[in-house]
This record gives sequence, C-alpha cells and structure tokens, in this order.
Amino acid sequence: MKKLFFLICFLGLVNLGFAQRIAIMGALDAEISILLEEMGKVKTETHGGIDFYKGKLKGKKVVVLKAGVGKVNASYSTAVLVENYNPKALIFTGVAGGLDPEALPGDIVVGDKLVQYDFGQIDSTGFQVAPFRKLRGGNHEDLFIYADAALVQKAILVAASVDLEPISGRKPKVYQGVIATGDVFISSDDKARWLYEEFGALATEMEGAAIAHLCRTLEIPFVIIRSCSDNANNHARVNFNAFVGPASVNSSRIVLGILEIMQ
Repeated sequence: MKKLFFLICFLGLVNLGFAQRIAIMGALDAEISILLEEMGKVKTETHGGIDFYKGKLKGKKVVVLKAGVGKVNASYSTAVLVENYNPKALIFTGVAGGLDPEALPGDIVVGDKLVQYDFGQIDSTGFQVAPFRKLRGGNHEDLFIYADAALVQKAILVAASVDLEPISGRKPKVYQGVIATGDVFISSDDKARWLYEEFGALATEMEGAAIAHLCRTLEIPFVIIRSCSDNANNHARVNFNAFVGPASVNSSRIVLGILEIMQ
C-alpha cells in the first residue's frame, strides 16, 4: 500500500513537470524581446540549436522562442517545439507587410486564415497557387488554413481594448482576415496588389502558413498576430526598418492581453 502511495505521488510530480505550456513564437529577436523582459525569471533550455525560454506571463506557464525567418526555419522550430514541449496552444507574434489599401504601418492584422501563395505549379497559363500537400499524399481541399476560432476571438477582443503604441501620431487600426505567407520579402506595388486581389490578404509575411500547416496536422490550436511594419510596396524596406520596433511592441501587448484572459 505504501509503495502504491509513493508511485501515485511520483506520477503526479512527473505530470506536473510535463504540464503543457502555451507557446509563443516570433521570427526576430525584436518580436519576442518585450515578452522575455515581462517574464522576469526565465529558465533557458536549448534543443536542436534553438533557445527555449520557460517561465510565466500573466500567471500562465509559457515557453517563448525565436523561430527564425522563412518557412523552413519556422517549420523546423515548430517541430522541435512540439517534440520537446507539446504545447496546448501556439501564438505567433510579429510584424508583416500590410496589404489593405487603407491600412498604414502600425495597423494590426489577426489572421483567421492563412494561405501559402508561393506553393503551386507553373504551366502554359502561368503560375497557379495550390493547397498544401498532405503528409500521406494528395492536396488539401481548401486553399486556406483556419486559425483557432476561440483564439482569434480573444485576439480581436484584446486588440480592441489594449493600449496600443501610436505610430506616426496615429492609433493603429485592427483588422481580421487572411494572411499570405511566402519565402519572399515583398517590396512591390504590383505584388502587394496581387496578394490583396487574389486572396483578399490583409498582410504578407514569411512564416505564418508554415506554422499553421504543422499546427493543423498536429491539432494544436493557434493564432497568428501581425503588426504591419510597412505596406509591402516599393518603399517597404525603408518603412520596415523605421517601424519594426513599435510594431513589435503592439503585437506583444496583444499577446499579453490574450494570455491574461486565457483559462
């Protein structure tokens, strides 16, 4: 009987040690630095060449990491994350190029669905975007990958109420809709217009849809939150460098707000 008691206690401690955390990812140091400062006490663990920062934010157990830029880095980082931490949810925070003609640098886009715009085939008629391939072969039926509806709702609720940093003397607007992902930094009026007209995309970036694909495959609830550092137009590179800092601040504030209302 005594042995059974100690076994139950041991298993309880094991389960506590492997309690699921909420994962928070960004592609750049600037996109996660504010969160790391908020965590205070942090335990750093390294797996597969990636530093994982364990701690608490708003009373929730979290693990924060930098995914790196691009779909390959984002996919690899997500795979290593899942293998070692099995997160109960994933929030991606960072900057993007805005695509809505009325959007300005600093505006927020909460992605309720993601599309990979550079995956497809080229034939005599030109380039045709295709849905993601399934692991066991064949394409998914839908071109879009849908984020977790509950997390999207929380993000929209928080974004509407949180104190966002003004950019160029203007309070950022909040949008909900499509985020287009590709391994290209868009700095072209024509390409930005195509993404907006072809997919209804409100922002473009280089990681979201890859992370979404893995999360869908592994049934992990996720949401992608992007603060626009530029408008993906001919001046995007200049605007990105100017606004990446304050845009990252606003995206991080929304993440903190989501954590505060999560169960």
